[in-house]
Amino acid sequence: MRELRQQPGKDIFVCSPSLIVALTQLHLIDEYQLCVHPVIVGSGLPLFKHISEKIILSRVNTKLFGGGAVLHYYRPVSGSAL
Repeated sequence: MRELRQQPGKDIFVCSPSLIVALTQLHLIDEYQLCVHPVIVGSGLPLFKHISEKIILSRVNTKLFGGGAVLHYYRPVSGSAL
């Protein structure tokens, strides 16, 4: 993954929770895009399960959608893993 990340080209978009956790633990994610939908379903899959360190994120953008969903863009603050 480190080699792939260094190659020129477009961004890699990851949707798999287990891959997100693995890449987060290796500090290989440059930006998180978290979408909040205005629906409560009562259950779901935890996105950051098994992450034991605190990572400070800085919001870089927000996008609002007509149906009420909000997409938040965050980047890890350099050196923030505690």
